[in-house]
Amino acid sequence: MAQSQVTLLDDERELGRYTVVVLVRVGERWQPTLMPLTALVTNYRLILRPHRRKYEPASLPNYFFGKITMQRLDNYHCLQVKFINGDRLHLMLSTGNLDDLYSDLLAMRRRAPRFRFDGNVPRLAIQRLTRYLESQRHTTELPAVSQESASSG
Repeated sequence: MAQSQVTLLDDERELGRYTVVVLVRVGERWQPTLMPLTALVTNYRLILRPHRRKYEPASLPNYFFGKITMQRLDNYHCLQVKFINGDRLHLMLSTGNLDDLYSDLLAMRRRAPRFRFDGNVPRLAIQRLTRYLESQRHTTELPAVSQESASSG
């Protein structure tokens, strides 16, 4: 995601930029989605954009975040982001240190913006992102190799 594609607000600055994937529950197991996302963390919001440029980014303001915790789901280390409406998002880094993303999200969450975002926008952005990821799971064949067979080989 090029800097010119995201317009930062007054007093907004970038804290970190990551390539993440979302973990989703498939049956009894957790599975990473196939679509990587660029996650831009600023002092006011988290911006998630699929690597395919035709999709608008989801912009999630800091006040919409509840608890952020590091977790292990099956064999995946991830961050669970719980939103104030009860929705949850499980983010895993494709490469890099999960601690850095965790620290940036905590720093973003602590800062109160000098303005308010429209509260309906984050809910719609999360729902749109969730629907898109769900459609990818249903339309894209998941890898045939299971977690157990990959670790035993």
